[in-house]
Amino acid sequence: MKNSSMKDKKLILISIILLSVIWVIISNIIDNSIYLPKVNEVVNEILGIFKEKTFLLDVGYSLFRAIISFLVAAIIAILLGVLSSFSKYIYNFFYPINSIIKSIPTIAFILIALIWLNKNSAPYLIGIVISFPILYETTINSILNSNNQLIEMLNVYKVSFKDKLKNFYMQSIFINISQIATSTFSLAFKVVVAGEVFGQPPYGIGTAIQGAKINFNTAGIFAWIIIVALLSYILDKIIIIVINKALKGGRYLID
Repeated sequence: MKNSSMKDKKLILISIILLSVIWVIISNIIDNSIYLPKVNEVVNEILGIFKEKTFLLDVGYSLFRAIISFLVAAIIAILLGVLSSFSKYIYNFFYPINSIIKSIPTIAFILIALIWLNKNSAPYLIGIVISFPILYETTINSILNSNNQLIEMLNVYKVSFKDKLKNFYMQSIFINISQIATSTFSLAFKVVVAGEVFGQPPYGIGTAIQGAKINFNTAGIFAWIIIVALLSYILDKIIIIVINKALKGGRYLID
C-alpha cells in the first residue's frame, strides 16, 4: 500500500513538473503576458496576493460560503432523501424538481440566483442547489441498495424503524456520502467562487479574480487559480481526516 502511494505521488510530481516545463516553453514562445503569463510573473502575483490585507478576508468569506452551502445542502438532501426512500409520493413529487435542477446549466442558475437574491446571498444558494442533487441521490441509493438480508433479519427481530434508521440506514448514508464528500465540496467551492465572480460581493476569491480580469491581469487570474487548487487540495485532505475519524471500523476508511 505504501509503495503504491509513493508511486502515485511520484507520478503526480512528474505530471506537475511536465506541465510546468510545457508552460515555460509555450509562454516564452508566445511572449505575451495577457495571453499566457510566464511562471515567474504568476509566482510574483501569488506572493503579492499573500501580502494583501484583504487576502484572508477573500479566502475566509469564500470558504465560509462553500462550507455553509455544503452543510445546508447535505442536511436538506439527507432529510428529503430518507423521506423519498420510504414514500413513493414524496419521491415522485421531488423527482421532476431534482431532474430540473440537474439539467439547468450552472452559468444559467448563477444568473438566476443573482436576479433573485443580492450579491452576498446568491453564492450560498448557488452552492446549495448545485450540491443538492448529488447528495440527495446518494442518500436514496444508500437506502434502496441496502442489504436486504440484513433488513429481513432486523424485521424478524422486530427492530423498530427508529432504531433501524439510526443504527443501520444512517450509517449506510454517512458511509456513502463520505465517498463523495470531497468531490461534492470541491464542486460547491468552485460554483461559489463562480457566483462571486458574477455577483461581486465585497469580499471573496471570485471578486478578486474579477478585479484581475478587469485590469487584464492574466497573471493574477492564474495566481488565484493556483491558490484555489491548493486550497481545494488542503480541504480535501482535512475532510478525509475528519471522515476517517468519524467512521467506525478501518474497512470504511478512505484514501
